[in-house]
Amino acid sequence: MKTLTVFLTMMLMLADCSPAWAEERTLEEAWALAYQHNPSLEAERARLRVLDEQVSQALSNWRPSVDANAAGGRIDQRSPQNQPVSAGSFRSLTHSYGVQATQPLFRGFRTLSETKAAKKQVKAGRAKLQSAEQQLLLDVATTFLDIIRDETILASETENEKVLKDKLKETTVRARVGDLTQTDVRQAESRLARAQVDHMQTENTLTTDRTAYVRLVGEMPGALQKPALDLNLPQSVEETVELAETQNPEVVAGQYAVESAGAEIDLNKGSLLPELNVVGSSSHNWNEDSTLPGRLVSSQVMLQLTVPLYRSGTDYSKIRAAQETSVQRSMELEETRHRAHESANNSWKAMQITTAAIEADKTEVKAAEDALKGVKVGEKVGTRTTLDVLNAQQELLDAKINLARSEHDKILAMMQIKDAVGDLTADSLELPVETYDPKQHYDDARSTWVGWERKDYTYSGQIKSDSQ
Repeated sequence: MKTLTVFLTMMLMLADCSPAWAEERTLEEAWALAYQHNPSLEAERARLRVLDEQVSQALSNWRPSVDANAAGGRIDQRSPQNQPVSAGSFRSLTHSYGVQATQPLFRGFRTLSETKAAKKQVKAGRAKLQSAEQQLLLDVATTFLDIIRDETILASETENEKVLKDKLKETTVRARVGDLTQTDVRQAESRLARAQVDHMQTENTLTTDRTAYVRLVGEMPGALQKPALDLNLPQSVEETVELAETQNPEVVAGQYAVESAGAEIDLNKGSLLPELNVVGSSSHNWNEDSTLPGRLVSSQVMLQLTVPLYRSGTDYSKIRAAQETSVQRSMELEETRHRAHESANNSWKAMQITTAAIEADKTEVKAAEDALKGVKVGEKVGTRTTLDVLNAQQELLDAKINLARSEHDKILAMMQIKDAVGDLTADSLELPVETYDPKQHYDDARSTWVGWERKDYTYSGQIKSDSQ
């Protein structure tokens, strides 16, 4: 009695400690967890923050630079030719300090061009971040659907294996009494062996799926709920393609890259124009020797004009290189548009095909179930063989597997459409999570004049509860 009491207590404790994902995890929850914790997405956010700093660096060319300097030491001089007249050796101690400030007035429009280029790079970086976010959410959805598909297939194969084991036992018994032959037994053994191999392969695939899920989401999958999403897709393939060619984040990033390359051309052309600065300085100098101790204080403010005449051809080479970079970016943009078009068109066609396939697969499953019943009846009356029953059982299994795959492929095609048109984001999907704001660091970076302490911009948004 005491042992039973201890056992029941332990079971209750284990029930209390059951993981949160004992209930079915939805795709939206998996997306939210990945959005919060995936390190590759956080790395892309850090990469964008680096681009933000380029804007700050470009704007710094409007501001003055101030340098302090100091020097000190001993000077020894020897003039033998002066010995007949005066002492030929001099020794003095000297030290000085000062400050110099330089305020740029005109840099050949390079500050404007550099700032424009940096801002375009930031916008391209934000589009790249959106692309990385979409790719992460698509990967999570793919893995999520893969697990559901393979679990469904595994369940069908497990049921099929059990049926085949029962069929083998039945065939063996009937062969012993002479109703069937050893050929029937071997056929049943062969199908069971095949089913066992398929079962192990599906288990291995499912293990791979779950490992990928852990990498992307950060937790074991547990029980997953089949998605039933209202994705608000475009109404036609033409609309899908048009949106993909204009709103796909890779296309948007490519467009900003082209504009940034154009600004880089202007930036390099600016090096051929004059540069005007205001330079102010103040210095204190002490020079002490045996004959003449002295102190000198000087201050000055000057306009400094620099006109480039010829610098070994480097400036012209940089301009030509920037022009070729602009051509490269333009061609890359066209290629990106073509890829977006292809992806949108293929995803739309895949959705149409899989929608029709699901209906056909459902019909096939129902027909295979009816056929199996009929074949079993025929076997009992002697008009069907054991092989006929095994074939009918295999056809039913194949139909169930095809249906699971078609349902998987349809939802995945819908996700790919959302990805192609730039709508597979946390905002568009209205995920229950606080979204990352890239403008926060951008605004901080461009307004910061002094300081190198890194603020913690690591994403720390929390999953929103239903009450929020």
